[in-house]
Amino acid sequence: MKIKIGDLVFEAEIRWVEDLKPVLAYPEAVEKNFPAYYMFRDVYKRKEDKEAIAEHGLRYDLTYIPPAKIGKEFIKTYGHYHPKANSVSYPEVYEVLEGRAIYLLQKDIEVSRVVAVFAEKGDKVIIPPDYGHVTINPEDKPLKMANWVSRNFKSIYEPYTERRGACYYYTVEGWLKNEKYGKIPELEIAKCDFEGILGLSKDEEMYSLVDDLKKLEFLNNPEKYAEKLEKTLRVD
Repeated sequence: MKIKIGDLVFEAEIRWVEDLKPVLAYPEAVEKNFPAYYMFRDVYKRKEDKEAIAEHGLRYDLTYIPPAKIGKEFIKTYGHYHPKANSVSYPEVYEVLEGRAIYLLQKDIEVSRVVAVFAEKGDKVIIPPDYGHVTINPEDKPLKMANWVSRNFKSIYEPYTERRGACYYYTVEGWLKNEKYGKIPELEIAKCDFEGILGLSKDEEMYSLVDDLKKLEFLNNPEKYAEKLEKTLRVD
C-alpha cells in the first residue's frame, strides 16, 4: 500500500494478522493471513518540513487500520511500551484523522493503572511517560490516525508478547480480562485534555505543529512535563 502527498509517495510497512497471533484473545480464529494495519513512518509534506522535523529530533507517522474482527475481538495494533528518556519513558501523541479509535493504556510493566480513551475524528490523545498502549478499531469503518514521536524512540514489544497482549481485550461482548496478568486494576474510561499541551483545537490537524515544533519539546524531554502529561488523562 502506498500514499501520495503532493508529489511525494510513501510506502507502508505492513503488520499482518499472523504477526498479531501472540497478542490476540482468539489466535485460533485466524483462518487466513491478511494485512491488519499499515504504517507510514517519517511522513512529511514538503522538503523543508522534513528537514525541520529531523532537526528537532521528531518523526511524524500515519497508520491505517481497516475494519476487522479476529474471533470476537476487534482488530488492534500489537501494543508496545516506550524506552526510557532518563528517568521516565518517551511520550507519544496521536490524532484520529478518520473513523473512531480506542487507545488502551497501561502504566508500567507491572500495570498499576489501566485507562481506555475513546476518540473520534479530530481528537488528540497523549500517551504519557511510562505507559504502554494498544490502538483498537472498534468500528466497521477504516481508522486513520497520525502520531508525533521522538526520533530516539524505538518500540518495546516484549511485555505484550510475553503476556499475550494488553491486560484487557475489546470484543463484540465488551471488555474481556486477560488472565495471563493475574490481578489487574479496574479499567478507567478517560478523556484526553490535549489543548493545554498542544495548543490545538479539535478542528486543527496536528501536522500544523510542523510550523511551531517547539510545542512538541515534551516528546524529547518528558522529565520536565511528566506530571502535566499524566494529568491529560481525565476521568469524569
